[in-house]
Amino acid sequence: MEILVVDDDDLIRELIIHSIGQLGHILHAADSAENALNQIQAGLNVDLVISDWMMPGMTGVDLCAEIRRKTRQRHVFFLLLTARESREDYLSAMEAGADDFLVKPFDPEMLAAKVRAAERIFDLQTQLALSNTQLTQSNQELDDAIRKLKNDINAAAKLQLGLLPPDKVRFGRFKMSAALLPSSAVSGDIYNYFSLGDETFGLYSLDIAGHGARAAMMTFAISRYIIDLGVVSNFEQSRTLSSYVQELNEIFQSIPPDNDYFTMLLATVSADEKMRVCQAGHPHPIATPIDGGPPFPLGEGGFPVGLQEGVSYEEFLVDLKQIHRVVFYTDGITECGGPNGELFGVERFQRLLHEAASSPLDDVVPAVKQAMVDWHGSDEFDDDISIIVLENSKATSEVP
Repeated sequence: MEILVVDDDDLIRELIIHSIGQLGHILHAADSAENALNQIQAGLNVDLVISDWMMPGMTGVDLCAEIRRKTRQRHVFFLLLTARESREDYLSAMEAGADDFLVKPFDPEMLAAKVRAAERIFDLQTQLALSNTQLTQSNQELDDAIRKLKNDINAAAKLQLGLLPPDKVRFGRFKMSAALLPSSAVSGDIYNYFSLGDETFGLYSLDIAGHGARAAMMTFAISRYIIDLGVVSNFEQSRTLSSYVQELNEIFQSIPPDNDYFTMLLATVSADEKMRVCQAGHPHPIATPIDGGPPFPLGEGGFPVGLQEGVSYEEFLVDLKQIHRVVFYTDGITECGGPNGELFGVERFQRLLHEAASSPLDDVVPAVKQAMVDWHGSDEFDDDISIIVLENSKATSEVP
């Protein structure tokens, strides 16, 4: 430590220096409080001040108060030497900011003991300052990492949006409206629709287990396979949709402990108004009939993709001649929780679609989103939500 000894009595000052001189510290001296304060203002960086209380001009208590005022960024240990020993004197010294005081005439061993106590406090302060520096550096590194991660996630979100088809599209007599409402910047839901020629088109809807960055990376891989390498580029009318899903199940087998499985729905619609569907653990599509009757579910469920090898998948055929609309969606809708924890549920969703049956197609998706916000009490959902509404425009004019 660097110690400043302040006393107007040369003999006392030398005695103090002699008493603590063997402790290995750097010692400085001042014959007055003003001189001590000038040295500190000139740049003397001391850790401990040992000062007499009563001195001509500025007292030791005044010096203590000034040092406290001028060195707020670091604590300087202050030890007062005084012939006073009343309770009021002690409280006055403490109020001025003194850390300890020693009554004159002082015992040199007691003075050395108090210096050693101050040294322990100084060491703790040094360790704390070092820890704070390291913590500040770690926090800065963490902030930088978080900033970089956010930038990466935002970039991934843009890429993911680039995988999505237009919100509105038409294939012959069929029109579609769709939306993705991610629970975070990136989503574990993805969908697409694509022409297969001869007025036939296909669509798929995926929901990766979980959500966030990891699930989003899975959507990239699976979507690229479906569009660029697998189903679409090699689509054969004679081949069953279930065989394509089975192929995906073998390629994207989950590996413990992550178990990155997914649910999906793969469908094709032909010009003769026939829809083939393979459902793999995905929510049942909901059909709205032309005659104004209540919506009803399609399909029987199926097993999620990637959980188990050798799974067989089935497909079913739907005649769309009597169907006004078919809604494909992920469970973020039906499992959307209200303020009291109650789920939105399939029945409530079917009633919502029934009420929207006479609304224009472009109004359906916004109506579903608003219903989710109203039910959840926020547009920040706990799970990703995606929805595709397929409308048979030939049948639209026949809806009551």
